[in-house]
Amino acid sequence: MSFLPLFLINLDRSPHRLKDVDDSMRELGLDYERVPAVDGRATSTAEVNAVYSHKLNVERYNYDLTQGEIACYMSHRKAWKKLLDSDHPAAIVLEDDIVLSPAFAKLHDAVADIANSKYANWDIIKLAQPFKPKASTPLDAFGDFTLVDYEKPPMGACGYLISRQGAKKMLSRTPFFRPVDVDMQWQWETGAHVLGLLPYTVDNSHTHESDIFSVANRHEAKRRGWVRLKEQWRFFWQNRRYHKRRQRP
Repeated sequence: MSFLPLFLINLDRSPHRLKDVDDSMRELGLDYERVPAVDGRATSTAEVNAVYSHKLNVERYNYDLTQGEIACYMSHRKAWKKLLDSDHPAAIVLEDDIVLSPAFAKLHDAVADIANSKYANWDIIKLAQPFKPKASTPLDAFGDFTLVDYEKPPMGACGYLISRQGAKKMLSRTPFFRPVDVDMQWQWETGAHVLGLLPYTVDNSHTHESDIFSVANRHEAKRRGWVRLKEQWRFFWQNRRYHKRRQRP
């Protein structure tokens, strides 16, 4: 097993998902550590209010997050804390509705090479693009992989690498008010820059019912059209400034 721990987020009530990923890990000869996911059906108001702001959500996001989405973010926070409680320099974080390509087992060598390159000070590296494709700019080749940067990181948090500094930056995002994968796109707010490693080695399996939707369907949440429009413009201009700052020598 590589020096990178694999943290698999899995609900206690989803053993069928765990079995599928366990079978894939065995086929690739990999070990992993299960991170018990936070259950949106069982979170208390106090637990939610400790990390989530409904007020900021109303002001800055276009719909109320469901208990499932809040619990999903809290589950990723558990994985980040687990990394910081360890001696590891980074970790792979996976959700449990995934499929892994054979190349997933080769990530260790690529990450080791990145650690010895000018990109060693990375925060988050996406291993998946399960939804709408996003354009990327190649930075450098590392074995069979290419490290890329994005104008806007892809949605989805089913598989990514996160460094210790990346975990600290994301954990400082308290209270949160967006879904975890959307927050990763607002890089100037979190401080955690998102890169990608292509070809992607993780994808959503799309074979199981969504654990988030099983708590509440976010598509039924009331939409705030004006907030959506305002935040789209905010993102456009702040994202533009962010990349211009990064391009300065």
